[in-house]
Amino acid sequence: MPPVDDPAVFKASWIQGLLSSYSRLVAPVPDAYGVMSAHAPEQGRVSVVIGGGCGHYPAFAGLVGPGLADAAAVGDVFTSPSAEQVYRTASAVDGGAGVLFSYGNYSGDVMHFGLAARRLAAEGVDSRTVLVTDDVASGSAEETGQRRGVAGGFFVFRVAAAAA
Repeated sequence: MPPVDDPAVFKASWIQGLLSSYSRLVAPVPDAYGVMSAHAPEQGRVSVVIGGGCGHYPAFAGLVGPGLADAAAVGDVFTSPSAEQVYRTASAVDGGAGVLFSYGNYSGDVMHFGLAARRLAAEGVDSRTVLVTDDVASGSAEETGQRRGVAGGFFVFRVAAAAA
């Protein structure tokens, strides 16, 4: 495995390390930078897909598995995963009952997850989004649209997984 200090392979190395350590719980998303539950997809169950940049450990890929999210699309350090990566990740875990996306209010995530949701909808896959905007430090009461989800993301992802 290449060293994690090489920026060109950091994301792939980190994902491989996670998969090697927790292969009983998570599996790679085929042809994408992402991880999915080793038990996904579950037919007839809504799939919960989260994601974001890989610099927020273990905020996304580390929250996949039993009782948590079904999959996480992984972007580069502090960079959103592309719409293609999100789409491939969601497609890999769709069990036929639709996909629930949840992520923080970062402009790249909003754009890329939104594009993936529209692509799924064009294919007849129902998808919904729960945007996490709990971070009061990044937006005042008058500027709630500026708030990014940071601290509350875990709780939103956990509740979404339980409801799914």
